[in-house]
Amino acid sequence: MLRSKRDYNDSNPIIEIGELIFNLLILNVLWIICSIPIVTTGASATALNYTCIKMRRDEGDSIVKMFFRSFSRNIRQAVILTTVMLIILIILLGGLIQVLGIVNAGNLWAVVWLVLLVILLLIWMILYTYIFMVLARFDNTIRRTLINAAYFAVTDLRSTLMILSLETLTIIVLPTLLWTYVPYLFPMVIFFDMSFTTYMNAKVFDQMFERYMPGEKKSNKAQTYKKQAK
Repeated sequence: MLRSKRDYNDSNPIIEIGELIFNLLILNVLWIICSIPIVTTGASATALNYTCIKMRRDEGDSIVKMFFRSFSRNIRQAVILTTVMLIILIILLGGLIQVLGIVNAGNLWAVVWLVLLVILLLIWMILYTYIFMVLARFDNTIRRTLINAAYFAVTDLRSTLMILSLETLTIIVLPTLLWTYVPYLFPMVIFFDMSFTTYMNAKVFDQMFERYMPGEKKSNKAQTYKKQAK
């Protein structure tokens, strides 16, 4: 159950931290379960984004109810978007595997292609994040959701770099280090990594969206966006 800050006036900060950890654990488990069909990964990510924004704002009710409310509301669009993004990812990974083989054979041009593919994968990762955060925050068509995601990613490079840095650290670097040097701590990645990363990103996204929609009033640049019902 999500509680507002005023409920913690007489609480120990340790209790607040403990409840946050518990909520992130529950959200991560929900994300994993709802992502099992693969094509519902986007709907699961959308629900996770929506719930984390609510947590950041001390709004809403039960995190489970909020998660499944967003999941069911956005599943149709999210499945389509996920399918498109997965096809692009498969193409990029297939190219990366081929290029790695050529690089090992000593082809210098392959190094250039390798760098290009890595850059494209990073762009894919940031667009994937933006698409499902935008879907969690706004009601729009699939086309408009894609346009808005690209628009936010390009026009707010500071936020984009912050999000990309955090995701690279928590989704790539940290799991690799734990698996290599401290394998008994690797289960923490399984149970907390995605929810923790999304919770941290939620603050960046919320501040960014507020610049286009100060308070309840939309800015001129966001006139085509319809705020998702709370």
